[in-house]
Amino acid sequence: MKNIFIIGGSGFLGYYLIKQLKKKNNLYCHINKTIFKENSLKTIKFNLTNKIELKKFFLKKKINLIINLSSIANVNLCEKFKKKAHKIHVKIPKILSKIAKLLNIKIVHISTDHLYDGKSRRSYSETSITNPLNYYAKTKKYGEKEIAKSKKNLIIRTNFFGKNIINKNSFTDRIIFNLKKLNIIHLWRDVYFSPMHIKYLCIIIEFLINKNEQGIYNVSTSKISKYKLGVLIAKKMKLQFKKIIPKRFDLRKFIIRPKNMSLSNLKLLTKYPNLKKYLLLNSQINLLKKDY
Repeated sequence: MKNIFIIGGSGFLGYYLIKQLKKKNNLYCHINKTIFKENSLKTIKFNLTNKIELKKFFLKKKINLIINLSSIANVNLCEKFKKKAHKIHVKIPKILSKIAKLLNIKIVHISTDHLYDGKSRRSYSETSITNPLNYYAKTKKYGEKEIAKSKKNLIIRTNFFGKNIINKNSFTDRIIFNLKKLNIIHLWRDVYFSPMHIKYLCIIIEFLINKNEQGIYNVSTSKISKYKLGVLIAKKMKLQFKKIIPKRFDLRKFIIRPKNMSLSNLKLLTKYPNLKKYLLLNSQINLLKKDY
């Protein structure tokens, strides 16, 4: 059993990851304003930039694993509130990394698929050259660099979907809600990614932790456009997929971002071929059907 300190546990991914980890581990979750409904979870509220307080807490509770989920995933908000984005994506990871290195604590950091310029047609590997296009991606890149300075680290690059229990505002929530209302929705046909169902992502995160893996790992499915994924979801849910209208990404209307964010999972599959069943897109969609 590990003593795990989780930052950002009150978010979309945090909700599912806590459910995955709580049975076999002792969890402490830092909270900001969100109140947890999980009675068995120990919640802590203090200033994450206070190095002395963090160090004392880690020593007192004998923390041997830190999981950083904290992020401002909204690209527009990161451009608007750059100081806050830098604090969450760079400053706090830097502090956590220094303390983790000092106390010899393993740190797991959830990163992003936005790190590239999207010019390649192929899916990006862990060794592909990063070239972030917006402030969100730039700060996530710098955050990775800070985490990598710790002795023991695992950086997971990914993108995820599923039913958002926290605020009902995930990619799939919006698609399914609107199609059930017979509303027309527009999805980008020229923006590609390789998203994971959030439940399978949590299974793999726990697997990699238990295997004591280190370094960067892409946790991803196969390359698909946001439009085609929407259609697949609609068909599986027996909703009117013709209500989904394909459109091209227009740089004049949105903050610049990569059109290709797909991640290659070859490294993960080569080392752990038994994980293939969790990385197939069809199995992801089948799992999604059970959520709604």
